[in-house]
Amino acid sequence: MRRPPLSSNAMQNILPILIADGPEALIELCGVTLLERLLRILQRLGFRRAIVFSTTPEIIGAELARRSWPREQITADLISSATEPLTAARLLEQSPADRFLIVPANIYCDARLLAALCARDSSAALVDSDPPEFARHLIRNPCGPALITRDFLFGLSPTTPFLNELTRISDHAKIDTLDAAKEDDYIVSMRRHVRPVCFRMPLEQDRRLAERIILDSAQNGTLDLPAYIHAPIETAIISLLCKTRITPNQITIGGFVIGCSATAAFALGRVGPGIIAALIFGIVDGLDGKQSRVKIETTELGKWEHHLDDLIEYSWWTAVAFQLWRSGLFPNVFYFFTLLIGSHLLDHFARRRTKMAKGRLLDDVAPFDRAFRLIAARRNVYVWILGCGFLLGALPQSYVVICGWAAFSAAVHLVRSIWICDGAVRRFVGTRS
Repeated sequence: MRRPPLSSNAMQNILPILIADGPEALIELCGVTLLERLLRILQRLGFRRAIVFSTTPEIIGAELARRSWPREQITADLISSATEPLTAARLLEQSPADRFLIVPANIYCDARLLAALCARDSSAALVDSDPPEFARHLIRNPCGPALITRDFLFGLSPTTPFLNELTRISDHAKIDTLDAAKEDDYIVSMRRHVRPVCFRMPLEQDRRLAERIILDSAQNGTLDLPAYIHAPIETAIISLLCKTRITPNQITIGGFVIGCSATAAFALGRVGPGIIAALIFGIVDGLDGKQSRVKIETTELGKWEHHLDDLIEYSWWTAVAFQLWRSGLFPNVFYFFTLLIGSHLLDHFARRRTKMAKGRLLDDVAPFDRAFRLIAARRNVYVWILGCGFLLGALPQSYVVICGWAAFSAAVHLVRSIWICDGAVRRFVGTRS
């Protein structure tokens, strides 16, 4: 789940401090150690430097020395605390920064919570006043991460270990808190609410639960009917893939090959193999995004993945239209193909207009939109329609249904967009008057 980087001023004034002791900080969840995951998150929040304090510098140093492309833009300076404990005085020696983001590296923490801490102007410790049921026994308060200002550090004991001091002042309510239970949990790009959580290194018997929480947080919401079948298959595959060195970009390339294979099959009149390849592509297409969210491996290239998907999809319907025209089964097919493309353009216009007005995707504005999403015109639905037409020996008719359903869905979305956006305008004008 991608979060915008912090402003340059915020980054300049905050120094991330990770407290990493082995082996706790090197526990793996979904193929990524807790320390590595935190460094990847910090990089994607916009930080380019962090300091790592450790009582086991040899073990942690070996981990930091390992090449890792998902965190190659952030420098981690290792400082030993094996002989001299981490105190407020030692923190003040590290940097002239105004604020310090203190994070024990033996935790899993949602990136949104760290970003929310960084947005605070005063010292604050992360807590969770109402842990969700699915993670209730994993969460302890305070959760661990805290934003500490330089002035606040001057008020702490210069000799007492810092974490002991932080626990003491938290227990006595001498520091503000940031409550994970009160943070906005809606993610626009994923069309769903994902509760942000922070929990310490799970016991061995709880590791499967912790990994299930991470895997579930990577699943998009408000799906179409075929995607409800794809989702558990994708999650099962990712639960294995995340523990390999396969990257999201490699999955994208594999999906591109499968998608092009479907196009070639359609163009050559091999509709059956083409539909099978298209069905496989529908599953593979969801893997790269999940892999990047689960392992914090988002890249700039990944932002273009949806455009590549559109190119592949349009190549399918072009190839099928070409084959229907060449075979003489449907001489007027390109009229319907034009309707399909026009409907898609109209649909994109309605979606973009709604997102600008409401700040969320059209598919997830209201219950009607979520219900219509189940059957609305989309690639997965098209492939199912095409597959039914092929099995029934009615391929030309199924293509007509696809194009007609695209036009109907676009019309519904346009009407909903007008209704939603005009309502937003009316409310705005009403509040101004």
